[in-house]
Amino acid sequence: MLTTPLNLDLVAPQTASSHQEAFDLLARLAENRLGMDFHKRRHDRLFLMIGKRVKATFKNSILDYLSFLETNPNHPEWVEIEQILTIQKTEFFRESSQMKFFEETILPEIKHRKSKERDSKVRAWSCGCSTGEEAYTLSILFHQRFLPPTDWDVRILASDVHQNALEIGQIAEYTEKSLQNVSKENRLSYFEKIGQNYCVIEPLKKMIQFRKVNLISDSYPIKTKFSVIFCRNLLIYMTPFWQSTIVNRLRNYLEPGGYLLLGHSEYLADKKDFQLTKFNAFQSPIS
Repeated sequence: MLTTPLNLDLVAPQTASSHQEAFDLLARLAENRLGMDFHKRRHDRLFLMIGKRVKATFKNSILDYLSFLETNPNHPEWVEIEQILTIQKTEFFRESSQMKFFEETILPEIKHRKSKERDSKVRAWSCGCSTGEEAYTLSILFHQRFLPPTDWDVRILASDVHQNALEIGQIAEYTEKSLQNVSKENRLSYFEKIGQNYCVIEPLKKMIQFRKVNLISDSYPIKTKFSVIFCRNLLIYMTPFWQSTIVNRLRNYLEPGGYLLLGHSEYLADKKDFQLTKFNAFQSPIS
């Protein structure tokens, strides 16, 4: 049930029953389109932002606007509402303890195993990559660990549901504030100053392929097996059904001994054959 009063100053007045109807419809759209559990979001702020879209599209009310989206699943306005519904927070070297564990423990293990198998191909996947900071963090760490790079074929898939975010990631230009977790040494080695901003150097950009992927789609346009998959701070906003479904799908994309890394506040209910290492990093069996 809707408990937070909605600020509907930006749209036409509605009755209490239509408030609830709009909430129920939005919750249904969020789950069907993105697998999201709408009850985990702040309703007042969301409806305020949606109210602005109501005005921009000349609809009569939030309910009118949402009903329009429901009956027009391919309309460009879906780009706007998906950006409102999803969390786009990201940063370089986010969750530093986990990234340090990845750098000092997981990467050496992957390199040792690949060397032993005489397999120079290393693949990583950043799910829900947003504007690319996580993917470029991985590229920095892979570049440092897998030297000389000519001996290794390292590629990173960076996927997100938002095309706008992917385009920002492809440009790879970031503000000084967004690099606050990047060391001075890494700034000098992996970024070029362009005006007031910093651009990722070309060798790192070449390691990454950005692709639009909705994790609740029937299938993914991906055939690769990955040494490591980062799916952090995404499942927490999903319904239990989609949390379980997505983890099971990602499990099938891991190579033997591959790692799945979740966000620090996320919980893997069904570990099955996963082995928990540290910092919410789970390893699949080594065959």
